[in-house]
Amino acid sequence: MSGDGKIYQTFYSTLKDKLENKSQTNITLTQVSASEVNNKILNKYNLIISIGYKAATIVAKHNPKTTVIYSLIPDDGPLLASIPCKNKSCYKVFINQPVSRYIALFKIVFPYKNNLAFATTQANSHKSQQLKMAARLNGFIYNEIIIKQDSNIARTLTNKLNKNDILLALPDSAIYNSGNAKSIILSSYHKNVPIIAYSQSFAKAGALTSLFSSVDNIANKTANIANKIIQNGSQTEKEYYPDDFAIVINSAVAHSLNIDIDSEKTIKRKIK
Repeated sequence: MSGDGKIYQTFYSTLKDKLENKSQTNITLTQVSASEVNNKILNKYNLIISIGYKAATIVAKHNPKTTVIYSLIPDDGPLLASIPCKNKSCYKVFINQPVSRYIALFKIVFPYKNNLAFATTQANSHKSQQLKMAARLNGFIYNEIIIKQDSNIARTLTNKLNKNDILLALPDSAIYNSGNAKSIILSSYHKNVPIIAYSQSFAKAGALTSLFSSVDNIANKTANIANKIIQNGSQTEKEYYPDDFAIVINSAVAHSLNIDIDSEKTIKRKIK
């Protein structure tokens, strides 16, 4: 575990319940803090599950021969480079949502809109490449906004957003953080640009809608993968996103922007 915080404890509790109490096999789960990890411990068990990015990097440094599931990690290219899979029995469960779900959300909420904007600090990043491909396949206009280091992010967005854009906000701490969120939201709405975001707190702060998975959703996915590995051995697929997710709508924002939007339940059903 990366730490003792509520997120990690909730994840571990759900994982333990799914693996020890509801599993079809006889599994015993042992909790180890990241600071205690060494080669002796890693080679003692049949399966290692790291919880969080910090724990993943610590486990990866030891290059264990044991099967590993790196869970609750971001699907960010540069960060993933520090969690290499050097053996074939290595799996990753992401904390983020796949780009395809956000594209589906965009098309459902805005069936008559055709401009999707995305702010990024990395030109030609993995995410931007996915969005460019989605734009070609789905026939929408993609506006990539490059945020330069030390730039005024809110001002850059005000200058670069088009009036017909929908801003897709995906996790990037260099852009979206507690110090920037309010000014970014205000800048986008000065241009009458709604935001599709990635967290419940972002929707509460002023994004029109957010799509995300809970810690329990990610823990459930991790437990399902662990069960399959224990029962059937190595799995073909190596990278996973959580199956379940939530949609949150800020109805006050929808009303102020005069946007007619389906219920959260209806949108989720359409995406699934």
